Formats: sequence, structure tokens, C-alpha cells
Amino acid sequence: MNSVHRTASLCERSLGWVLPAAAWVSFAQVGLKYLLWLAVMGLSLAVIDQRKRWRSTWRQPGPMLLLLWVGWMWISAWWSSAPIRDIIIHGWIYALPLGAIAIGAACPPAVAQRSLLHFIAASACVGGLWAVHSRGRLPVSPLWHSTLAATGNQRIMASVLLALGAVLACWFLARQTRPWPKVGLALAALLAAAGLISQDRRSGMVLLPLLLLVWALALPRPALWRASGVLAVAVAMGAVWLGSDTVRTRFAEGSAELAAYNSQASVDTSWGIRLRMLEITADMVKECPAFGHGLGSWQQQWDQRVPAGTRLADNSTPHNDYLMVAAQAGVPAAMLILGWLLAMMVAAVRAGPMGMAALMVWFSITATAMANATLRDAKFGLPLLLLAGLAMAMLDRDKSPPKPEPKVFQR
Repeated sequence: MNSVHRTASLCERSLGWVLPAAAWVSFAQVGLKYLLWLAVMGLSLAVIDQRKRWRSTWRQPGPMLLLLWVGWMWISAWWSSAPIRDIIIHGWIYALPLGAIAIGAACPPAVAQRSLLHFIAASACVGGLWAVHSRGRLPVSPLWHSTLAATGNQRIMASVLLALGAVLACWFLARQTRPWPKVGLALAALLAAAGLISQDRRSGMVLLPLLLLVWALALPRPALWRASGVLAVAVAMGAVWLGSDTVRTRFAEGSAELAAYNSQASVDTSWGIRLRMLEITADMVKECPAFGHGLGSWQQQWDQRVPAGTRLADNSTPHNDYLMVAAQAGVPAAMLILGWLLAMMVAAVRAGPMGMAALMVWFSITATAMANATLRDAKFGLPLLLLAGLAMAMLDRDKSPPKPEPKVFQR
């Protein structure tokens, strides 16, 4: 028994080192994220096994719905006509959310809190770099070139994480009583928000006010207090809108693209392409609503429906996880994944004020999956699922009490 406890303790101590590192590489390239993710998974599974937590880990409604969804996606491989390589890749990708549950079950609460603070520090650093870079005052360096020069989903992912980093910093700030940590958290929130406004992706710009509204509405406070919170968010967002040319320009571009969209004509604008992808993917779902076309089949179906050599043909997802899942495994599969996400958000709300961090992470996953490949693309999935697992770990009261934290992290 002593050997078992020593092994578990060693794994937990190792998690205490690896998880903060994984939080720091959330903004890095996907290869480094995968390396840390695999290390976290190995250690988390070892802790769960040593602590005999397998049954308690999966008995809640959310994890059970996730298991059903992953199983159904894998079963759909039987009727898929996709190449075996695509089936294997999709099967692996859709199993990654199981890791969030494993992290939540294995990670000690103190380590989870410390790791989230490390993520906030990383968000502040990246936000500060973006704010300086947007003014042309940042020298070229390989240390930050890959982050600032990122394109496509990597750049959108950074926008989403900056929004999440800013609101998590605000949440920790609201819980903090010591003056110097308050200053540090306030500065981190401002830097992450400044970087978000300075970059050119709209996903995070939309997500940040939504997260603040969810936070204001979900807290167990009197109606007048919640209304005041909503008003404060509206005033702050109005000030950002009036004060930032970048924000106004980016949304004006999107509005113009939507107004000019014609479903019968060719399309090459960003939001126009997104609308066309939704239309075509919805047609895939209508053809086989109960079972879909099979795991990994979206790309094959897509290539059959769009002209080659166009910007439209270059896409590998419809930028909507729910539609993509429905196209591959039917509407029941999409309902399972949405049910899982809703169950996790409900569990976070029921946890009270301490559950607000988990609520904001799960809401980020749920909302961004409507307009991005959040679960299909590991660039999104790995950091967001890591943060979700950490936020849920802070709520686990069945674990042994955490060791005292350094004073800077104490409330």
C-alpha cells in the first residue's frame, strides 16, 4: 500500500510540473502541445489507476454522455467510405475530449489552480506582444515569431485563448484579497484584452463579451446585481467599440461579406465561404440524418460537391463541429456531443461561484464550436480541453485536501 501511495504521489508531483508547462505552450505550435498533452495523459491515467478512481470518474452524466458519443463516432466507421487514414485520424481526434475528464479526475485542486494562473501569465505575455507588435515596435525574434506570424486556425485559436485568459484573470481577481496579486491579475487581464483588440481575428472579440455576460448572469446574486453586471459589460464593450478602429473595421468587413452573399453565385470572402460550407454540410446531413456518412467522411463528401481549385475546395472542415458530427454520424451524434457540453456547464453552475471558471471554459468550447473546428482541430482542442480539465479539477472535493500554496496564490 505504501508503494502504491508513493507511486501516486510521484505521479501527482510530476503533474505539478508538467501541467503548468502545458499551460504555457497553449499558444505554441501543435507539435509541442501534443508532446505535453501525451505526458499529461500518461500521468493522469496513472494517478487515476493508483487512486482507484475509474468508477467515480465516469459515473457523472457529462462523462457518460461523452463516452456514448465517442463510442458512436467509432461505430460509424463501419459504414464510412472514407480512406482508412481519415477514419483513424478522426477517431483519434474525437477521443481527445476524454483527456479533459482524466485531467479533472487526476489533478489535485492546488495544482489545477496554479496551472490556470500560469495560463493567465502566458495570455498576458502573448497579449502584450500583440499590443506592441500592432504598433510596429516589436523587434523580430524567433521566440515570438511563430505566435505572431501564425495564420489560419492557429491565429484564430490565439484569439480565443486571449479572450479566455482575460476573463479568467478577472475571475481570479474577483476572488483575490491580497493587494499585490490583485495588481498582477488586473495587469494580466488588461494585457490579454489589449492583445485581443490588437490582433485581427473576430472569434475572440465576440467571445470575450459573451463570457463576461455569462459570468454576470450565472452568479448566484440578486437580480439587481446581475443586471448591473450586464450593464457594466455593455458599457465596457461600447467603449472598446468606439475606441478601437481594428474592432470596427473587422466587423464592418464581416457585415459587408454577409450582405453581399448569394447562395447561387461563386464565393471567395471569409464569411461568405463559411455560409456556403454550412449550406453544403447541411445538405449532407439531410441525405442521411440518422446515421450520417460515416467517420472521417466529410472531406470525401465535400470534394464531391465543390469545384476543385477554388478557395472553397481548400477547406477541411465546415467550421461548425455540430454540423460536421451530424454529417458523419447523424443527428443523434450531434445531440450527444451538445448534451455532453451542456451537462458540463450545468455541473459548473451547480458548483456555485467556484464553478465559474469551469463554466467559462466549457462555454468557450460550446460557443466556438459553432463557428470553428474546435473539437476537430487539435490546435483548438488541446489547449481548451486542458483548461476545461483544470477548471473541473478545482471543483473535485473527493480528493485529499491540497497542500498549502505559496502566498502569492492564496486568497
